[in-house]
Amino acid sequence: MKRYREYQILTNSLFMICIFEVSSGEVPEFKRLIHISSDQTFEDLHRTIQNTSDFDHSQLASFYLTDDFWKRKIEICLLDTGYNSHDQLSMRKTKLNEYITKTGQKLVYVFDFFNERLFYLELKEKLMKTDLKEPFVAYEKGIAPVQFLVNDYDSPEVDLLETNESYKSFGDLEDYYEIFGEMDA
Repeated sequence: MKRYREYQILTNSLFMICIFEVSSGEVPEFKRLIHISSDQTFEDLHRTIQNTSDFDHSQLASFYLTDDFWKRKIEICLLDTGYNSHDQLSMRKTKLNEYITKTGQKLVYVFDFFNERLFYLELKEKLMKTDLKEPFVAYEKGIAPVQFLVNDYDSPEVDLLETNESYKSFGDLEDYYEIFGEMDA
């Protein structure tokens, strides 16, 4: 029993390689397998997802630790408020090994807050290796969903009103006075 306990302490202190599967509910054929060291930060994972999806890096995003049914529990934000607490975690300061502990663990990566668009991440495997310097995408399938949804007014199917139809003149200011009289101050 003592040997098992020592092994457990040793394996928890070693850095491991985490293999995450990234998928999308919007584009079922989209899949990525990302290899990343457990001593790297959530920001490193964020950048890898952004790169493999060809997303604009200037946009906000967040990870959410979830339960087995994808219900969100803890948010890990890209926006750094200057401190880490249990309620407010920063991607830049939070290492994966602090919260990613077991195979099968699930995360949600929200990349579009306004339209509630996200990726699903699941820890598929942990490898007992420590030689990984940079995260990389080991498997790519399908094209990532677009980062920004097209506005309705950009669609050719939407007829826009002509500028002269949308602006209706109500006459000159003198006409206003004739109709409504002087305004009381």
